[in-house]
Amino acid sequence: MRVERRVLLGEPDGESRAAIARALRADGHEVEEAANGADLLLRAGSEMACVHGPRAALVLIVAAGLPVFSGSEVLEILHRLRWDIPCVIISGAPDGVEHTRARELGAVAVLGSPLRMEQLRGILRAQAGPRSVAARDVVERVRAGAVS
Repeated sequence: MRVERRVLLGEPDGESRAAIARALRADGHEVEEAANGADLLLRAGSEMACVHGPRAALVLIVAAGLPVFSGSEVLEILHRLRWDIPCVIISGAPDGVEHTRARELGAVAVLGSPLRMEQLRGILRAQAGPRSVAARDVVERVRAGAVS
């Protein structure tokens, strides 16, 4: 089976995380689950550190209330690292400051809770394969023999 997307799912609630992961896997996505923002970022870092880049188009789905690093903090870190990874934030808060901040930090979408899977599916279909400028530069330099 061809993997559509590689999804890193950060959701603190185990039942919700399992349900979302199950639905995404049924759609053909490869899903890794994380219960906190630190674990999610470590998994994303492992993908971005691969010389050949992520194995499939990488997308982060992050709950706004994720412990250790919240959804907004994950976005801030991705921005600082210049990692061009599409990130979808799931927020139970009504549209407002949190949504605006997430979009300013580069979230491709901020979805309400409870999550509507059809809406998430549409967003995943629309995303192209992510690669940061920095990661592309390193890959090109390695291929050119400039980095050993």
